[in-house]
Amino acid sequence: MPQVTQIRTPRLTLRHLAPEDQTEFVRVHQVSEHFFAPWSPLRTGSYEDMFRTEMAKVDAGRRGGTHHRMIGVLDDGRIAGFFNLGEIVRGVFHNAYVGWKVNVEVARQGYATEGVTALLDYAFARDGAALHRIQANVIPTNTPSIRLAEKVGLRKEGLAERYLEIAGVWQDHVMFARTVEEHAFTYLRI
Repeated sequence: MPQVTQIRTPRLTLRHLAPEDQTEFVRVHQVSEHFFAPWSPLRTGSYEDMFRTEMAKVDAGRRGGTHHRMIGVLDDGRIAGFFNLGEIVRGVFHNAYVGWKVNVEVARQGYATEGVTALLDYAFARDGAALHRIQANVIPTNTPSIRLAEKVGLRKEGLAERYLEIAGVWQDHVMFARTVEEHAFTYLRI
């Protein structure tokens, strides 16, 4: 069965990060640095180093690894956002963590909703990641991401106290999840 390589939404194309995306990847991280900072781990190294790390995860993911690093690309070639499946576990779990961040230049315009909706389709589709369950963990004060999780139909499961070290502080996270049985496909079919 062919593997999905991209998903078209009304305003963007969701696809795996590629080597030719480095310049735009770095640019978006530079212009969005302060926007991303409260919700991101402290950065060590350059954005070029970060890109190389992300590309290594993409390459490993293509070989059955535990990460899928995707970008939402606008028709003008700009990256609207980053949409990820990480820490994929197979076997009896078939689970992954879902993450997202949106370019500050297009924030609060619905691109994250389109990208995460497409990512969920990819996560659950047989010719995508073929997962049974996904989880998303959001800092309680990240109101836009809480609203997004709810808008795309993620179910709130609870609060994990001091869950991840973000912005240099161990922060609580609201835990959300969804299973394939709960998912209504929008851009892909099972």
